[in-house]
Amino acid sequence: MRTRAERRHHKQRKKREFFRKQKTHPYWAATNDVAAGMYANHGCNCSCMMCGNPRRFSGELTMQEKKAEEGAGI
Repeated sequence: MRTRAERRHHKQRKKREFFRKQKTHPYWAATNDVAAGMYANHGCNCSCMMCGNPRRFSGELTMQEKKAEEGAGI
């Protein structure tokens, strides 16, 4: 079982990774702690139409639904 200290360590590690990427790539423009926390918790620093849920923005099926349709033979 993971301890609280281990979870804190991993969150800090992900935040350091975010700031390291931010220095080298122009896409990672947000430098505040809130954006770093979002990246550490979710792995994505935004929910724009390119990063977010495809159903919300373009009405298409999610990957899980596409795989279910393929498996069912629909």
